[in-house]
Amino acid sequence: MNPIREPGSLIHPCSARTAGWLGAILALISVVAGFPGLNEVGVTWDEPRYFQSVERIQAWTALAASGDLSAAMDPEAIRAAWDSDRYYNPHPPAYKAAMALTDALFGRWVPRPGSFRLSSLLAFGLLVGLVAGLTGRLAPAAAGIAAGLALLCMPRVFGHAHVAATDMPLTMLWFAGTMGAFLYVRDGRRRWILLLGVAMGLGFATKFTAFLLPVPLVAWMLLAAREKRAWQAALYGLALALLVAVLANPAAWLHPIGYQARLIGESLSRDFSVPISTYYAGRIYPYVVPWHEAIVMTFITVPVATLVLAAGGLRTAVQGGRARSLAVLCVLQVGFWWALLALPSSPNHDGVRLWLPMFPFLAILAGLGFEQLAGLVERRIGAERPVVLVALLGLLFFLPASLGTVRVAPYYLSYYGELVGGPSGAARRGMEATYWFDAVTAGFRDRLEETLPEGARVVAYPNHEYYQLLQGMGLLRKDLSFTKAPPADYVLLLGRKAMLERGWETIYQQARPLLAAELDGVELVGLYAWSDGTSEAGEPAEGEVP
Repeated sequence: MNPIREPGSLIHPCSARTAGWLGAILALISVVAGFPGLNEVGVTWDEPRYFQSVERIQAWTALAASGDLSAAMDPEAIRAAWDSDRYYNPHPPAYKAAMALTDALFGRWVPRPGSFRLSSLLAFGLLVGLVAGLTGRLAPAAAGIAAGLALLCMPRVFGHAHVAATDMPLTMLWFAGTMGAFLYVRDGRRRWILLLGVAMGLGFATKFTAFLLPVPLVAWMLLAAREKRAWQAALYGLALALLVAVLANPAAWLHPIGYQARLIGESLSRDFSVPISTYYAGRIYPYVVPWHEAIVMTFITVPVATLVLAAGGLRTAVQGGRARSLAVLCVLQVGFWWALLALPSSPNHDGVRLWLPMFPFLAILAGLGFEQLAGLVERRIGAERPVVLVALLGLLFFLPASLGTVRVAPYYLSYYGELVGGPSGAARRGMEATYWFDAVTAGFRDRLEETLPEGARVVAYPNHEYYQLLQGMGLLRKDLSFTKAPPADYVLLLGRKAMLERGWETIYQQARPLLAAELDGVELVGLYAWSDGTSEAGEPAEGEVP
């Protein structure tokens, strides 16, 4: 039977089965697209410490699997495996358990760090599938496809699918929990409460940020979903989430309430314990940035075609129709993140990764906007083949974004969009070009080893320990000596301007590197020869630490 087409729509909203298949196909495409670059993106600042923690978790799991439960359940053994090195591993460990799992299942075929990072790539694939499937259930299938493609073609989001950290797992769990609440309110099926509780609970066991998820959900329930089921979702989902958060985190088994209280307390005081600076609009901010930073960064790090479509999707939020409630939910989620990051107490460092959970909702708005545009074009030109029209419009809006993703690979986290003139335009306007060592790619490491002679001493700034950890992972030659202080033969600088001080900034701006990783003419990381201490570039004098 042919689907019934509504006036002005291209394709009738999918059945649940069709929407599921639609999501599965886009999920598979996303994983296949991301897999080849798993080991090409540079190991980021946080990953080496996470990998060490994962290995401790694997050793503990092997001990428990051996049958020696008394040793494994010893409180000190649990703390050593799941809750140690808290300065570098402050987050709950569920995401590291996922890394341990993908390494155990696929490590034979996928070399490290890719086997660890596969957990984030699979989370990204599932996220794209959920976004496409949910949108396809409530809007024409074209909207679901467009929503999935919009998320897949956001270079910075795609880049985080290649990093084994908290951000992509949290983003997927945040969206899955929101989806569970939304669908339970719509149809009352208990499986959606289960999805909400499990996803939110695993989020609690991944990062403190997940504890904020009830805020936009309750706001949506008050505004657009006033049925009794909304409050059932809130209460039952939260109760289940708290249970899952403890069960999924052995570090919380010893003192469930005390662990969560400590996590919340530490997370709310990071402006004192870890005051990470941010370079924005030509200035360095020690911690607190202008209120508009998150809004501006959103607009300049998303492809302009996607922003145009998302603006069109706002119409769905004010019009009637089956997808209106979903559009309102997305608008509230985007507004929540922008408002949260405008607070003086909120951290805004590291590009857009701290509000990565916002972008799936922006993608849904883009999908709804795409369907609005396609319907308008169909009505105006009277297209007889709507599928062909959808395909042509899809090429028009998503081909440039996909090509942009390809062009910046593997420097996805340095992407800037057309509104700011790309990475070079962003650099001229005082935006941070790189921040997380992802620019130290496999290719750059190979060139570094080819350039540096045996036993070379290298001042590495801002984090010499990072390169020492790479040596421990077998990713750099061990004869090289990385240090934070002169004398040295070479200087290795990450172009993170928020941390470039005094002489280092002068070197970065004026000296010519022996080799560098560049994107759109912007230097991301560079190796320089060390002079005798007083050069025209203004290097720090020998023995001076900037």
